[in-house]
Amino acid sequence: MTATIAVAPSAAAHVDGRAVPRDGTRVVLLPVNRLCLLVICAVEVVLAWRPGPNVSAFEDEGLYVYMGHRMLDHLLNGAFLQEFPGSYFSGAPGIYPPIAAIADSLGGLQAARSISVVSVMVTTVAVHGMTRRLFGRAAAVLAALVFALAPGVIFQSHLATYDAMMMMLVAIGAWFAVYSAQDNELLWAPGVGLLLAFAALTKYAGAVYIPFVAAIATIVAWPSLRWTALRRAVFIGASALGVAFFVIQIWGRDLVAGILQTTLQRDIIQHLPREQLIAQVVRWTGPIVGLALLGGLLRMRRQWILCGVLLAAAVVGPAQQIRLGEATSLGKHTAFGMVFAAPLAGDLLARILRARREILVWPVIAAIACLAVVGVRQANTMATGWVDERPLTPVLTALAQAQPGQPILGEQPSPQRYALRKLIGPHQWADTYSFRFNGKTGTAAYADAVRLHYFGTVYLSSRTDNGAYLMQLMTSPRRDRYYNIKAKVPRYLRGRKVGEWLVFAPRSVVLQPGAKASASAAGPPAETGGT
Repeated sequence: MTATIAVAPSAAAHVDGRAVPRDGTRVVLLPVNRLCLLVICAVEVVLAWRPGPNVSAFEDEGLYVYMGHRMLDHLLNGAFLQEFPGSYFSGAPGIYPPIAAIADSLGGLQAARSISVVSVMVTTVAVHGMTRRLFGRAAAVLAALVFALAPGVIFQSHLATYDAMMMMLVAIGAWFAVYSAQDNELLWAPGVGLLLAFAALTKYAGAVYIPFVAAIATIVAWPSLRWTALRRAVFIGASALGVAFFVIQIWGRDLVAGILQTTLQRDIIQHLPREQLIAQVVRWTGPIVGLALLGGLLRMRRQWILCGVLLAAAVVGPAQQIRLGEATSLGKHTAFGMVFAAPLAGDLLARILRARREILVWPVIAAIACLAVVGVRQANTMATGWVDERPLTPVLTALAQAQPGQPILGEQPSPQRYALRKLIGPHQWADTYSFRFNGKTGTAAYADAVRLHYFGTVYLSSRTDNGAYLMQLMTSPRRDRYYNIKAKVPRYLRGRKVGEWLVFAPRSVVLQPGAKASASAAGPPAETGGT
């Protein structure tokens, strides 16, 4: 699909079927599909950086970027790592976190988030390339647009997490698999396997897409290679798993604990009934998956296996979380399947346009408009789904300066560990997820530490089970009165107060008046608006 710059008939001649001006200069051909792709990528940047989403670090962002800084410090300066993040990360900590930390050092959290923006744009290009190979150029442009408007995709582009990077590697692997199957008899199978291996290491959940990419390669190459296609596609899966196994064996045996804890034997963090999870998935992915299903039905007679594989890959991630009853990160995880749903949806819209009936253009425009409205609204809901922690930072800063080196117990403290990493050392932090003290664990350890006045600062919001226990312990009338409430910092979600942090410190510690004022007078941040 190209657009030709017009040349007057009197000034042009035809040579080998091409219009050539009589003065010898060539007519410039502008590839419309590439221009459309550039516009779509520009739209993705605008959606990722639009006003409204929360500018403070999400808990996962704080954790990954903070740990990336620590790993860089360990590699460059030999700093001691008191714990190994690979034992509880859902991806290898040596891949994405250091890259995010380097970006953060250059331009702060927004620069770290820009890695995800770039990853989403590259993924869009890969979706376009795969669809163009499977269904044609018009379908490719529409598939890229559909993918860019998916709520989970917009949300991922706003987060400094490794999800977008994993999605990018899977999409490139799928694109190259289709390209190799059509052009060089799957000779790129080792390269595809390498891409998928690093996708699985970047985020372990990426391993679930390895068999789907191998199946797509088999289906595309089958007409020309037959059983050779199957053997070479099996090599894609075997090489991907082999590289991942080799990296784990040589690079980090401790990653096995993280794979088991976060993926294979995952404990449910936020349980919801399956009916509610299904409703959320339908709200976030229903329009696109619905278009993909219709597109697959139209192609079912000739390419039913390919359509079935694409549709299965589109829903496998959310289906697994629904089966487990796990709501954590469901919103951003829905984006992964859009890599495989968008080609079928784009093909359906292209088929409608190819009918060459002007009246059918309007349903396509209406469908794109609906996807845009739903995508932006749902992405806004996701991107404003955590409280802004900036009002808490000056209070903790003042208390840390008044008590240098003292331990700090925080409830879900990753954003503050990231924000205060230059002031508070890693060894000073404790959280309400797990804690060991005097040979004890759990609530007994927390109770002992409070009784022995181990912590210099404690801030709680009763968001976790241990946090609720500590809140009750430290506000009980029978407490020893060593800790006093130094500040009550409001917690705002989408402009509405949803609670507060209670900040405790020893009675002898005096909080600076400025910090008290900023805590008590904190209002809803202007950047954290509702949808």
